[in-house]
Amino acid sequence: MVATLLSLLWIPQAAAHAVLLERYPAENASLPSAPDEVRLRFDEAVSPISVRVLDASGRPVAGPEDVSETDKTVHVRLPQNLPAGSYVVTYRVVSADSHPVAGSFVFAIGPAAPDAGLNARLADASGIPSWAIFATALRALFYAAFLLGAGGSLFLVFVDRQSPTVRADRRDSLAACIAAALLLAVSLGVEGASAAAAPLAGLLDPAVWRIGIRTTMGGSAAVTLFGLAMLILGLVQRISQAASVVMVAGAILAAAGFGVTGHAATAEPRWLTTPLLVLHVLCAAYWAGALVPLYRRLGREPGRVTAPVVARFSRLALGIVPVLFAAGLAVAFVQVRTPEGLIATAYGQRLVAKLILVTGVLFLAGLNKLKLTPALERGEPGAARFLRRSIAAELMLIAGIVVATAMLGQVTPPRAEEAQGHDPEPQSQGVTVTAMAGNRKLLLEVAPAHPGNNRLTLTLVNADGTPAVPLDVTVWLSSPALGIEPGEHKAVRTAPGRYVVDAPLPIAGLWTIEVDALVTDFEKATFTTTVPIR
Repeated sequence: MVATLLSLLWIPQAAAHAVLLERYPAENASLPSAPDEVRLRFDEAVSPISVRVLDASGRPVAGPEDVSETDKTVHVRLPQNLPAGSYVVTYRVVSADSHPVAGSFVFAIGPAAPDAGLNARLADASGIPSWAIFATALRALFYAAFLLGAGGSLFLVFVDRQSPTVRADRRDSLAACIAAALLLAVSLGVEGASAAAAPLAGLLDPAVWRIGIRTTMGGSAAVTLFGLAMLILGLVQRISQAASVVMVAGAILAAAGFGVTGHAATAEPRWLTTPLLVLHVLCAAYWAGALVPLYRRLGREPGRVTAPVVARFSRLALGIVPVLFAAGLAVAFVQVRTPEGLIATAYGQRLVAKLILVTGVLFLAGLNKLKLTPALERGEPGAARFLRRSIAAELMLIAGIVVATAMLGQVTPPRAEEAQGHDPEPQSQGVTVTAMAGNRKLLLEVAPAHPGNNRLTLTLVNADGTPAVPLDVTVWLSSPALGIEPGEHKAVRTAPGRYVVDAPLPIAGLWTIEVDALVTDFEKATFTTTVPIR
């Protein structure tokens, strides 16, 4: 069941985490003169990894030293007097939740229309692995190691430090803490490689690791690694009061690192979501980390010896479990917002899978608490065996929860999607293109350049720069690639040389726009261009 739930939801999703609110020049803009800079404004602070402006031959016209950032805007200083032609801006930045965000767009300088094929010709992503899969696998392994290491340490502090199996418990917790630290360190390299879109060999490049360290994940890792170091320091000593204080402090600090990056790093209100997430992680560690030593005791020690330990764990869990689920549900509510978000989004679907697994864990926990633990305390035959099997089933379900949690980090929560969808400044301000017919020029603006109703604004200019005033203007809209035949639309004059058409462009794709301007009864100027509708 666990494998089925998770495999059904492991569908690669394209998820943007920081939202590009404004770009200058606009996508497909045709500028009369060269701009001083390129600007990319996002909805949150970002760390630029690679921002380049390339000419039609693929040669960069600005270097890394020309890239700067102020608040939420990335600036690329351009050289003076850029020649006329098409240019492509390609960017890759890391958002506050540590996810890379990439994109590109084309603009032109001078009378020529932007080269729509330039972007595709210059793009080359061959040989780049799907870092999301690597990152998810590493994250799941790290979560598992963290729960066993931190949770096992809390078990030794609060539940049992006298059993003959304590030595094995300390050994397992120590190994888990070391593994968690190593996995977290490797994750920084994968984070940097993902942000830089590097090939697999990029993991050997120190620059890639520096990129990973500069992301919010780097700050998170620093906090968590320090906490894991404290746990390791406490575990290598004899379990004493001083060592217990160090281990508890280490567990809290290691859990605090979870609130520095990821979706919680951008979820408001931070003063509420971050403490709730840390509390959720600590409670989950206590519960999941205690199951391994309990499983070991039930297999090696008599039931009468293990029963008090199980009862002590159960009493503490009785108070911790409600906190665990209340904090988790509160954070989930902030991310999902509405019931529709559970069904209509990839994040919600994966969250539902996780909740189904959590329901199974709750059922087993209730069975253990209400039936099997009392039976063990009464010394009933077979109680230890049945309780051990139930704990094994719990561990399997928790493994599925860990994987589902790691998968949640690779998709955008509805909270962020809602912010993107309702932003007052949409990503695209429309498309602006130019076309020539003899010595006359057409400047065509299409807004919003999304499927649905669009406004086409036409500006016609004569060779001497004066407004062209034709007798009649007709616009034909078609899309050969989509099999859509030309449709006729009459333009309405709003000013000398300026016309508008309100027309539907119902399907995303490349549309052909033909403008017939009847200059005189015997002369017609025909302008033809294409615009992308996204």
